[in-house]
Amino acid sequence: MLLPMKNLTFWLDCTRAYSLPMSITAWAIAFAAGIAAKGSIVYGIIALIGIACVHLGANLFDDILDYKNYLRKQEEDKIINIKKGKCRCFREGLITVKKALLACAILFGIAFIIGLFFIYLYKLPIIELMVITGILCLIYPKSGYLGLSEIIIGTVFSPLLFTGVYYVMTGNISNVLLWISLSFALVAISLLYTDFFLDYNHDKEEGKRTIPVLSGSKNNAYYFYIFMMFLVYAILFLGIHSHLLSAKFGFIFLSIFPALKTIKQLQNYTDKEIKDEKEFMLTMNNVQKFIAIFAILCIISFF
Repeated sequence: MLLPMKNLTFWLDCTRAYSLPMSITAWAIAFAAGIAAKGSIVYGIIALIGIACVHLGANLFDDILDYKNYLRKQEEDKIINIKKGKCRCFREGLITVKKALLACAILFGIAFIIGLFFIYLYKLPIIELMVITGILCLIYPKSGYLGLSEIIIGTVFSPLLFTGVYYVMTGNISNVLLWISLSFALVAISLLYTDFFLDYNHDKEEGKRTIPVLSGSKNNAYYFYIFMMFLVYAILFLGIHSHLLSAKFGFIFLSIFPALKTIKQLQNYTDKEIKDEKEFMLTMNNVQKFIAIFAILCIISFF
């Protein structure tokens, strides 16, 4: 057991680093906007390190809470935990809660030091962004019972992250980037929403208040997802129509095709359950592909 504890791959597995592309994708859009505005590339990369540390630390801390819940209600939670691969390192005895908490402290410590560096450079605006992000990250583990999970994810991964990265690179705020962040917030939410949609029955039994559960039924949740996708492109259209966004941002509309694919795949589960982890990951990967294509088209549009 000592060998894997020293292995980087082991820690990436325990912190669920497979979810990092979401943070990196969001960062890449803001980073591209910063480069287009002749901002500091070095500061943008330093910001990425801080973002990655917060993301991995939050994943691990979330798993600690889930593992404690798993121990209390082992039989009830077993199927869900196996399907998503959550808490695997804890359940298999590869890591203790004490060591996990130490790892969280290190990750959050690195992010905090990077935050202090940017506070030294930019003062109050960075403090405000860090405080708001920190509060939302602390609320998130219990947000599923408060009806706030999707809102928190959309806010953290889009307006807050976009604003923070762009600001440390340029010392300014971009209205264009903020408008794009409104669309991307919904795009980011689509990944979590798909997860919750597939977990609809379990989440309902658990008393969670996700948007799919609050919608009242899987059919309603499916139609709400379609409405979300409509809003993604309606926001872009309004931005271009009002001349806030230049016409070249119209390239982003090419992402409609993978967006439609995610709508079609959700329709397959309005009246049935996901079969296994493989099928679950395939469905989630299709949403990730949509997010990646949307982000690439955003990046291209800045140049």
